[in-house]
Amino acid sequence: MITGISFFCKIKTSTLRKVCKYKNHLKFDLPKLKQLKQDLVELKEGIPEILTDNPPIYTGVYHHEVKDPRFLFFNMEYRAYNFEGYDTKFPNNYVCIDSKGERRLKPHVYIKMVEIRPEYARQGIFTRTMKKLTNLIKKDEECEGRIILDARKIEGSEMTQIPSPSLAHWKCGFRFVNKEDNKIMERVLRKELPLEDAPEGTMYYSLS
Repeated sequence: MITGISFFCKIKTSTLRKVCKYKNHLKFDLPKLKQLKQDLVELKEGIPEILTDNPPIYTGVYHHEVKDPRFLFFNMEYRAYNFEGYDTKFPNNYVCIDSKGERRLKPHVYIKMVEIRPEYARQGIFTRTMKKLTNLIKKDEECEGRIILDARKIEGSEMTQIPSPSLAHWKCGFRFVNKEDNKIMERVLRKELPLEDAPEGTMYYSLS
């Protein structure tokens, strides 16, 4: 607890110092102004949970209640404390910081593979199932509603052809880790871009 307070104070003090520093260069240094804006946003969102140890990475089967024969596959895993990575940045409520200062992902459900049998496609089965699943995982004391997946197109002669799986995931409350992809998706939904331009990539269930 003390470590968490100390860390917060350090971030807050650092941000306030940047405010004073950038104030004198406001007219001439736009890159610093952009960084200041980012710091303030992160401070507003809160900080990740601070751990007192360096936990091992856990991976295992997540036992769910999806037993609908209309799905060809519905595979999920339980994952915890895997490293966030250098090219991704999840919301702070998905992240914790270990004793070495590394950003880790809190316990979550990772959806590995979902496929509906072609004869049941586009009937709202996926959306209704995901609503039930997200409500179930919200009640999980460890995962607390955190769900991650990779929205990727998979080509196959027997698979239902869709513009992009991310369209269905977005409808169910998932958002891209890459913020630029979220902007592109919003343009797709406004019909400024074709459905085929819907991005692919890592998505998380938005808890906000």
